[in-house]
Amino acid sequence: MSPTRYPSPDKLIDAVKHLIAEHIDSVPELEAILLLRRNRDREWTADAAGARLYVSTTVAEHVLAVLAARGFFASTSGRYRYAPATPWLEAAVDELAAAYSQHLVTVTHLIHSKPSGGVRQFAEAFDLRKDK
Repeated sequence: MSPTRYPSPDKLIDAVKHLIAEHIDSVPELEAILLLRRNRDREWTADAAGARLYVSTTVAEHVLAVLAARGFFASTSGRYRYAPATPWLEAAVDELAAAYSQHLVTVTHLIHSKPSGGVRQFAEAFDLRKDK
């Protein structure tokens, strides 16, 4: 029996790779985006989202707030709904949803292979840019 071959990250569309690299730091964030996208007419509380995502209310609250700040969701009085801030973001999430449904392992591997936020901040502190 030959091992299952998954597409390499370079086979994913550039918008998906960019979206993950710049805006998605965890699988719960990815799952929250896709959950609210599938239910675009519904407003979600942290309790309801946490129950559907199998995370605590505290984690769901953090994830929803972070994603609202990044432009994925609109937020009113502790309720969140899918409302991408730009047409590019909406199109990229559509591509992400398609990629995730077909290449779950590859997409989750891209997320897990990212350096942690602390590591990225440390590296950025030493990022020397040439002034123009």
